[in-house]
Amino acid sequence: MPPLPLRCSESKLGRCRRLGALQSMLLLAGWIMAAAPAGAEVAVKVTFLPMAPEFQRLQPAIREHITVAVQEWMKPFAVKDCTLEVEFGIKSWPARGTGRSFVSTSFQKTQVDGKNLTEEGAAHELRTGEDPNGEKPDIEMFFDPVYFRTLWFDPNPRTRTAPVPDAKQQKLDAYTVILHEIGHAIGFNGFRNQKTGVLPDKFMSVYDRWVTFDGKNFYFNGPETKKHYGKPVLLAHTNNNYHHVGEKGDNRDPSLATDMMNGIQFEWGRRYYITPLDIAMLSDCGYVRKN
Repeated sequence: MPPLPLRCSESKLGRCRRLGALQSMLLLAGWIMAAAPAGAEVAVKVTFLPMAPEFQRLQPAIREHITVAVQEWMKPFAVKDCTLEVEFGIKSWPARGTGRSFVSTSFQKTQVDGKNLTEEGAAHELRTGEDPNGEKPDIEMFFDPVYFRTLWFDPNPRTRTAPVPDAKQQKLDAYTVILHEIGHAIGFNGFRNQKTGVLPDKFMSVYDRWVTFDGKNFYFNGPETKKHYGKPVLLAHTNNNYHHVGEKGDNRDPSLATDMMNGIQFEWGRRYYITPLDIAMLSDCGYVRKN
């Protein structure tokens, strides 16, 4: 069973506006509407970097999985009308895969401990409707080709009812993997040194704000998270990074190993789902829950 895909730092999401009657025309151009139940409309535009023919045939499925994944993450939160532009590619990379926003931006012009507090451009746009990255792509997602060939694409990721290939076939649920990488692009991301926990001189992310390091382990200490979980959440510190929950070999809480944002591994033939813990952690990162 391969380890959980790694991801990078930084962040940014796309441009906000209502599409309304233009939806059908935009679908032809590769745009898909992801309508949030609270009335906000978030359109997703996926563009593809040049890729081999074996991967080109999967472009419709990739586009749908990314769009539905964005919609799934939005469900618990109050968001603004916006357009998220995702750039997708396949390229050799030993860490297997990544999802990240291209830029970060100031979070409410706030400072914490003398450092400028930043948020993912994605989060900023979802919260405010303002695009800090203009016309440029908002989110980058790419996978190593060998790893990408292990992914199984659900014929209907909205319902997730189709039989998943069993573990013997050594396939990972593509929707799970894409959900995970979108999670990084919209909030699970920071700038701390992976070995020491030390922050850069001038800034920290909204995720970093609630992270502590005791010399061995990273913990997430956000107030909403502790209210839900009852204590700080153990984060990954080896093999992957502290942008994930749970550490391989630590059995204090086995549920962290099956969390969508776990830092241990995804199992063959298994679907993973966004958990209340994930939602609580994003709430601590500045997202406002729906009433």
